[in-house]
Amino acid sequence: MKTLKEMLAEARRVVPEEGPADLERRLKSGDKVVVIDVRDPDEYRDGHIEAATNISRGFLEFRIGTAVSDPATPIVLYCQTGLRSVLAAKALRELGYATVINLQGGYQKWVQSGLPVVREVPMTPDQIQRYSRHFLLSQVGDKGQRRLLRSKVLLIGAGGLGSPSALYLAAVGVGTLGLMDGDVVDLTNLQRQVLHTTADVGKPKVESGARTIKALNPDTNVIPLPMRITVDNVMDVIKDYDL
Repeated sequence: MKTLKEMLAEARRVVPEEGPADLERRLKSGDKVVVIDVRDPDEYRDGHIEAATNISRGFLEFRIGTAVSDPATPIVLYCQTGLRSVLAAKALRELGYATVINLQGGYQKWVQSGLPVVREVPMTPDQIQRYSRHFLLSQVGDKGQRRLLRSKVLLIGAGGLGSPSALYLAAVGVGTLGLMDGDVVDLTNLQRQVLHTTADVGKPKVESGARTIKALNPDTNVIPLPMRITVDNVMDVIKDYDL
């Protein structure tokens, strides 16, 4: 049976390494390179390289195909000190990925070199549980969920199409949702406008909609806009939103 020392030595013979300054130059020059942080999600949340996607070592072989569809794409892996990642890089080479580079010294050396990192505000225990299914999706993950939580979406209309859209946007964790509608709830709306209830008849749609959204996801910041979109107000309204 091979010792860890022997496994590391074997991996280093076949896996090229680059230092933090080399990776920084690649990123600044716009090189086509995929940076993957193979540490566990809690380590990633404590601080990571901005360009990095988190795929923990235990899931790397299962998820690499989604993150890197072309085996010819250069990949840089890193962990905390460069040990886990060099073994992971060897595994990817054996899967057929042509250019897999280990970040020498890992995240620790990157930080010691004074290079920029991203330290996320910790999610609350409720948020971690609420969005736990998203963390399992390589298309979303921790990084994508945080982007959703920071996002600002303007929804024009709280009727038949706006109602389910608002609920799904709030459910996935959109941080700020502007709800724009100048109408009031009518009894005839209720067979399709699921944001509203019988008790809301006669009330502004943005008022009942905001209440329903907050009941679904209390973290969503709902901005009621009881007005209609016009050529006169459109630019002023949309300037505060991402989408």
